[in-house]
Amino acid sequence: MPVRELVSEFVKEAPPYVVGAEEQSKKKPDNVKELIQLATNENPFGISPKAVEAMQQQATICNRYPDVRAKELRAKLATVCGVSAEQVMVTDGATQGLNFIGEVFLRPGDEAIVTPPTYPNYYNIIKRMQAKLVEVPLTVATLTPDFDKVMAAVTPKTKLIFLCNPNNPTGTLIPSAELHAFAQALPRHVVLVVDEAYLDFVEDPSYKNMVDAVSDDTNVIVVRTFSKMYGMAGARIGYLISNVEIVNYLQRDATGFCTNRPALYGALAALDDKEFLDMSVAMTKKSRAFLAAEMHKHGFTVWESHANFIYFDPLVDVQWFADQMLRFGLIIRGNFPKNRISVGTLEQDAIVAHAFDEICVSDEYKARLKG
Repeated sequence: MPVRELVSEFVKEAPPYVVGAEEQSKKKPDNVKELIQLATNENPFGISPKAVEAMQQQATICNRYPDVRAKELRAKLATVCGVSAEQVMVTDGATQGLNFIGEVFLRPGDEAIVTPPTYPNYYNIIKRMQAKLVEVPLTVATLTPDFDKVMAAVTPKTKLIFLCNPNNPTGTLIPSAELHAFAQALPRHVVLVVDEAYLDFVEDPSYKNMVDAVSDDTNVIVVRTFSKMYGMAGARIGYLISNVEIVNYLQRDATGFCTNRPALYGALAALDDKEFLDMSVAMTKKSRAFLAAEMHKHGFTVWESHANFIYFDPLVDVQWFADQMLRFGLIIRGNFPKNRISVGTLEQDAIVAHAFDEICVSDEYKARLKG
């Protein structure tokens, strides 16, 4: 019997997971010695020294299993976020948490709403669970959701709504009052998933995150990660916050250890490294401002970002522009409606500025611009 006939329909329908910059890196020009990765929104300023020290210490005892439920880290996160430890679930990166949500709440034929352009993995989860995808595009003017239209798309079959805030790839931020009001107005058969992977980059201290919307009376799940601000993308650790009932069901879907021992203790240490976090915020802000100024210099359309990347329109075909950036050893995203570039170090930003200059004075760019 062919192997395909032995495989469940669940897996047959699952699209392969492709890292955003994977295809671009295959096009590396021969004259480029090393590619600069500006497509995956990693922290270019490294990882917390305190986290490194903690991870190194734990590496020597990796012959022992980690705490299966990450009790110490959950307690720490509960204190930081102002919830109970029972409302926190630690996962092997935010992606695993999102997968758990899909597995627990979606069945074939259910509906799930997304607001494109948004994080592509939501699409993978919906397709893998054989649910129906419902798209409600962001408003053109603000690149934020139109909640009247989102609410109008809700049906008795709607089970999940995925929102990314700040949004990936646009970097735009939903006004907190609008988002909280929407969460309160949703019918109880709908679970609102708010992905706050980039929330740490929001500078407004008065901005009200969605943890405050978590209660026994709302089906809200907040998704967070240590991959971005904390620079721990390679360690794979994230967490979910929701009401106790939802977390208990999500925990039932987690049949193994939540993550590895070094990641658990690295995350604990990273939470205490205020010096590193302050540096990351300051350097991200500086890089973002520099890149935006360079884009404005060339007449690009630039959307205000509240994350560690910028969404911009170079006024020509976005994939062509990404390919041109690759000639300078720079990997950026060209598979969204507009281009997206991650912040870099000051040295990397200088290379980006030079690439912009060279591309924009080229005859081909000018011809495409006129076309």
